Amino acid sequence: MKVLIVDDEVIIREGMANVIPWSEYGFTLLKPASSAEEVIKRIDVEKPDILITDIQMKGKSGLELVSYISKHNYQIEIILLTGYDEFGYVQEAIRQDVCDYLLKTSSPDEILKAVQRARMRLDKLKRYSEWKESETEQFVTSEIRKILQNTNELFDFQQLIEILPALKEPPFQLLLIDKPIESEEMSSCEGIWNTYLNGKWFAYNEYTLVIIRRDPHLGDEYLLQMAIKKIGEAYNKPIFASEIVTSLSKMPYLYSQVSSLLLYQWILTEQLVIKVEDVETRSGIPYKVSISEHEESLINCMKEEGMEEWISNLVDWLFSHPQATPESIQFYVQSLYIETIRYINRMSSKKGKESINYPSIPSADKWFVSPKEILLSLFSMLLNDFKLDYKKNPSYVDDSIMYIEKHLGKSISLKEVAEQVHIHPNYLSEMIRKETGISYMDLLTDLRVKKAADYLLHTTAKVKEIANLVGYNDSKYFTSIFKKHYEVTPTQFREQNFR
Repeated sequence: MKVLIVDDEVIIREGMANVIPWSEYGFTLLKPASSAEEVIKRIDVEKPDILITDIQMKGKSGLELVSYISKHNYQIEIILLTGYDEFGYVQEAIRQDVCDYLLKTSSPDEILKAVQRARMRLDKLKRYSEWKESETEQFVTSEIRKILQNTNELFDFQQLIEILPALKEPPFQLLLIDKPIESEEMSSCEGIWNTYLNGKWFAYNEYTLVIIRRDPHLGDEYLLQMAIKKIGEAYNKPIFASEIVTSLSKMPYLYSQVSSLLLYQWILTEQLVIKVEDVETRSGIPYKVSISEHEESLINCMKEEGMEEWISNLVDWLFSHPQATPESIQFYVQSLYIETIRYINRMSSKKGKESINYPSIPSADKWFVSPKEILLSLFSMLLNDFKLDYKKNPSYVDDSIMYIEKHLGKSISLKEVAEQVHIHPNYLSEMIRKETGISYMDLLTDLRVKKAADYLLHTTAKVKEIANLVGYNDSKYFTSIFKKHYEVTPTQFREQNFR
């Protein structure tokens, strides 16, 4: 803690400076000053904590110095030096909130005690300031959370704006960093950020959010990019940016926006900032175009070798697809996985084995972090079971079913399927009836209806579109076939399963 002595009498100031071993008591003694004017010149640079000043000096008096310090809100404890005949001045000093006074004839012990009292008051004031700051921060965070949670409370935006004047005028934007940041580090980041743009940082749901005020004409885009680059590089993570709005009441909507962008960090891996407009035109990976090829190539890969390479190529294709969305990637992989499980379980059931319950594909936020490793682990379980059954007993019927499932949207004849598995159509027909208990046409219808049910459960495609996907050009006829199998229409089936 720094102490500055000011007196125009050299004997007083030098004597007080030398009579006490300041450093032994935890004080740093600054070079004594000879006038109030000198103190005013030095105060911003040296930042004293405790000032011991004579009341009567040439030029500005000690009381005038006290008044200057008070007007400029310096947090300095002031001790006045007085003579016996100066008590009237002391009364005035007390009215100006001077903390203590000493007679010029005071002993070193009395001087030291006065300075130590000043230090105690400063420490107490600092703790109180920190508490007030913390209390303010808690209020701000609490109010912003209420806004984000979109409760029915009436928000006192005016009180919030008084504490955060940077948010007084629109427009506003919300940024998200997919990482919780400790309070001290967050304060540092906020300080760096605010050298570019005004913003309020706070923690929310394991994320770090930043509400920023944008220039009304968006002339601050360059500053925003500089700030994002500075922060983004520090955490090696992209920053997610909402659209720009004119009211703080839109914060729940903006939070929903930036939250929906999170999984794009694994798709748009080269981008330091990911905005709503970067993804809003993406329609998703077209399921119908390539799924059949991938399903067929997966089974072929399991029959031979190369699962690791196949998974690697699949992941690269999915995540680099120009129309990829997290939802479409999840559905694509889930479909491949489910179809493979069905294929394996059909083989198992023919040999009198029970169907195997495999773990589900994790949610996208779990496996996107390490897609190749996680998918390889899951599909390798299927591969091991497949090898146990298929390589010992190749199944013409299973291969036929696999081929049919890959071409459900087309007209598929028994002859065409038989040619694919290299046996006579009559022999294949007999095998299908023997192993499944139904005819080829009934098997084809059953596979089409089950595939339609999958589409109804896992996509938002219209019934007419689904009918075409599974090989029915007449949606009314498709509906009647579907109802025979499930006793409800396709629309009712979808509604029942989403209640």
